[in-house]
Amino acid sequence: MIKINRIEPQGFCGGVNNAIKILDKVLSNSNTKKPIYLLGNLIHNKFVMNEYKEKGVIVLDNKEKTRLELLDEIKTKGTVIFSAHGVEPKVYSKAKELGLDIIDATCPYVKVVHNKISTYINDGYQIIYIGTSKHPECEGVLGISKNINLITSIDDLNKLNINNDKIYVTNQTTLSIYDIKEIFDSILNKYPNAIIDDKICNATTIRQKAIMEQDIVDLCIIVGDPSSSNTKKLKKVSELKGIKTIMIESVKELYNYSFDNINSISISSGASTPKYLVDEVIEYINNK
Repeated sequence: MIKINRIEPQGFCGGVNNAIKILDKVLSNSNTKKPIYLLGNLIHNKFVMNEYKEKGVIVLDNKEKTRLELLDEIKTKGTVIFSAHGVEPKVYSKAKELGLDIIDATCPYVKVVHNKISTYINDGYQIIYIGTSKHPECEGVLGISKNINLITSIDDLNKLNINNDKIYVTNQTTLSIYDIKEIFDSILNKYPNAIIDDKICNATTIRQKAIMEQDIVDLCIIVGDPSSSNTKKLKKVSELKGIKTIMIESVKELYNYSFDNINSISISSGASTPKYLVDEVIEYINNK
């Protein structure tokens, strides 16, 4: 029998739980103005999103469009819900102009990032924001001000030329704690007076550290949606440890997978992955 190590924590993080509770409350309220629109996926997990689509929620999602542009697809006044990733101020204004009822399911930790950036901009700072281009969380932050410089790597940093002694540095909440330190160090080397404010969320940090501290196994399985930033970072951290790692959405992807010469497996999951998806994977492997 294959030995399985279930790496904790599992299940939804606090921000995802918060977003789901908000949506469930909206759906159960008979006074909610219909139709109900989700501006982008509430969370990055298609299984969860499909459940809400079946309940009549209209999900507006197009990777080629911004949240601001997605609002143009709404033709009937109703209720619009902003996802856990947050949105830029112009999205609020446009939704109000369209006469929509607004429900904000932004992760509280993402709101902290928005508020701190706004405060520093008002104090005359230039912002360096470390993020993933076109990620919805990143999009929401960049829409706050033109004084925000997005970098995704040290190469991007080398291209920056900021002539302001007041620089505030922060980041997308779902990045790798093992990648970002090198970028922070490089920023301080170039801009010694910069204020560094690491905003990788606690849930992301704990999961990545648990992956790095796991015992060596023959295979590590990360369960999560391929569009989920924190899930992809878990895979990368596991590979940094030198462990063969695969990322799957569900147990179905294991049906044709060969477990020959695999005696030990560790299993982790992204912060937007329901626990039942991990349970199904474990049950399948136990029955091999």
